[in-house]
Amino acid sequence: MKKLLLIIAIIVLLLGCFVFWKNYTLQKGIAKANFEFEKYSPPKISTLGSVNNVSITPLIDWHAESSDFKTEAGVSYLIKADNHTILFDLGYNPDNQDPSPLQHNMSKLGVTIKDIDMIVISHNHFDHVGGKKWMDANTFSIGVTQSDLGFKKIYTPIDMTYPGQKPITTQIPQILDTGIATIGTIPAELIIGKIDEQALAINIKGKGLLLVVGCSHQTIPKIIKRTQELFSEPIYGIIGGLHFPIPEGRLKLVGGLLDAPRLGSGNGPFDPLTQKDVDSTIKMLKALNIQLIGVGGHDSSDEIIEQFKNEFGKAYRYIKVGKKIDI
Repeated sequence: MKKLLLIIAIIVLLLGCFVFWKNYTLQKGIAKANFEFEKYSPPKISTLGSVNNVSITPLIDWHAESSDFKTEAGVSYLIKADNHTILFDLGYNPDNQDPSPLQHNMSKLGVTIKDIDMIVISHNHFDHVGGKKWMDANTFSIGVTQSDLGFKKIYTPIDMTYPGQKPITTQIPQILDTGIATIGTIPAELIIGKIDEQALAINIKGKGLLLVVGCSHQTIPKIIKRTQELFSEPIYGIIGGLHFPIPEGRLKLVGGLLDAPRLGSGNGPFDPLTQKDVDSTIKMLKALNIQLIGVGGHDSSDEIIEQFKNEFGKAYRYIKVGKKIDI
């Protein structure tokens, strides 16, 4: 019995040391990411131009317009901006389905890869690049195999590859085409490691900037600050994942015992995001006079989605697979 108790004590001690070390390295990473963000002063973009019409159709997310579509804890949006059709992120496909949920939903909507002239990856996480094996290889895929994409302009937040393609790394804010820009990558340190994430800014004539975000690991305040530093145009709206897994997230580990999104939010497991952070973000967005907002369900809870709906009223748009958002 004494030997067993000793072994348990050693295991608890080692586990405690690991948790302490992990939190220590996490806090160092967070401090470094914050320093990098604050010290970078992006040059103003004054020649962005504008587009007349924008529509966003969720191809992958947690909720769907009907049972005809497949859903998952991933993200992919089809963005049409005047004469451009942009595929923003590529979903998750955790069960390695063939066709993938993304391909299934594209087929249901009559969307083909030939319709798309631009692909933008927000960040290299498995639920945005088509799966973990693609993430680990610093690449991406629409399905279980990397099919021929034809000629596409592809913009990635870090150096990534794809057979037959030459993706352009867009860590620095830059114009992708008339009225369409990336705000560049913003670093974030998570419990699973450092991530660089970018967002799209689309300037809609007579309205202002529409921000399309993947997970907002950068945090909404940093995304807003970067956007205001880059552009003179007002922020009209935000669509995408705001990463508010409160009171709980969608992705559960260890048989449902660990809430991965919740543990990985905020400043780590000992200081995760709280309802106070949500309320503060809503207050900030209201101060900006946001005219359109939609919160993706893949990384935010139903409770948070309803709170945003109640707070923003007619300005709110539900993000559901197959439901087009026209602007």
